[in-house]
Amino acid sequence: MAITPVLDEIKLSLKFTKGSQTLSHCNPAATNDQLHALGKAVASLNAESLDTMMKVEETKLLLQG
Repeated sequence: MAITPVLDEIKLSLKFTKGSQTLSHCNPAATNDQLHALGKAVASLNAESLDTMMKVEETKLLLQG
């Protein structure tokens, strides 16, 4: 039996000097450059400085019988 990975959701996690913020339900067709631009735009609205930005891919592992 083979396992088939299926992309379920893309999230963008922003870590600030004091706290973090997660942007859920990002478009799976978005490029890394587009996600980075989104993260920078959202971070510019925050008073704290942005430390790191992480792309989180959630994948379902489906058993194919």
